[in-house]
Amino acid sequence: MRVLVAHNRYRSAVPSGENAVVDAETTALESAGVTVDYLMRDSDNIATMSAVQRATLAWSPVYARRAVEELRERVCSHRPDVLHVHNLYPLLSPALIAEAHDLGVPVVMTVHNFRLDCVAGTYLRDGRICTDCQGHNLATPALQHGCYRGSRAQSLPMVIARSVHRSTLHSIERYIALTPFHRDFLTQWGVESDRITVRPTSLADPGAPSPPGSDLVFVGRLGEEKGVGVLLDAWRQSSARDQGRKLHIIGDGDLRGLVDAAASADASIVVHGLQPAHEVARVMTDSAVVVIPSTCFEGLPVVLIEAMARGRAVIASDLGGLGATVNDTMGWPVTADDSASLAAALDGLTQAEVVTRGAAARERFTKEFSADVTLSQLTTVYEEVAAAGIRQ
Repeated sequence: MRVLVAHNRYRSAVPSGENAVVDAETTALESAGVTVDYLMRDSDNIATMSAVQRATLAWSPVYARRAVEELRERVCSHRPDVLHVHNLYPLLSPALIAEAHDLGVPVVMTVHNFRLDCVAGTYLRDGRICTDCQGHNLATPALQHGCYRGSRAQSLPMVIARSVHRSTLHSIERYIALTPFHRDFLTQWGVESDRITVRPTSLADPGAPSPPGSDLVFVGRLGEEKGVGVLLDAWRQSSARDQGRKLHIIGDGDLRGLVDAAASADASIVVHGLQPAHEVARVMTDSAVVVIPSTCFEGLPVVLIEAMARGRAVIASDLGGLGATVNDTMGWPVTADDSASLAAALDGLTQAEVVTRGAAARERFTKEFSADVTLSQLTTVYEEVAAAGIRQ
């Protein structure tokens, strides 16, 4: 089996779980004997480009000429059985899908977020769920509000690409939905159920977990959509710190100042900033519970999978992919964007429940999210799609 993987890597200044997933997945494929070729772009390179280059490449979402040419070259030289697409923006384009079809190569897409319909990818605007563009061919509200990176200028190519490539994005042979919530999103968007496979992403198994500690940890971008403000409010309301627990916050982003101010006023909040993967693993291993209080429709966050792999129970919003994954056997679902609900979960923690639910999280990882299970699912998808060929 020969697979060509297309992915636009997110900026390293905003660490992306999607990048980690693509890296882990392709490594596992190669280890399993699958021949993997790559058509990659890196958003970090944008900072080194000239103003003219940036202006030209701003329209890549509509048509990335060099990427399309590179696709032709790689198809001719490597003869892939399948093109597997992850993130296409901002330096690649859905035009790759149409070109692959013209060259006789069927396409698989992993749907990590909701950018097929929402240019921001989150269905979130001004801190609230927004579906104003849903069902409309032209996403005028996204342009009015500058939903892509907070910029109308940067939103324009994305809005045009969404409209121009709508039929192309509907022509994909197989969509991989990370959770049942993603499956339902795709069905509502107009994809037939037999073209959707629900298959979670995974990470390498870190091995048998150690006993949980007593602290809590948040890992992610320090942005409004990640529920950072809700978490800080809940921590102030809860009695967790009076029980000797600490709240560790790992990450960086727009709300870093708010987090630093909270930590200055409360010694039980420990701010780590951006950290390499091994340090994230160490803090998570020393913790009792991982908190994921997102206020947007998350996909399947890598931090959730890593928490389960390390045998750590999770407190998570009952929204989107999180709500479809976290249950009260392996964690504590809480009402999204509700600091009182989150504070109640923090107050109700007992070490016995932390141990029990952490063990259940680890068991679930082994059965549903381990690399062995998810790799088999992925190669089966490739085989089915390659055998069926281009959709007519």
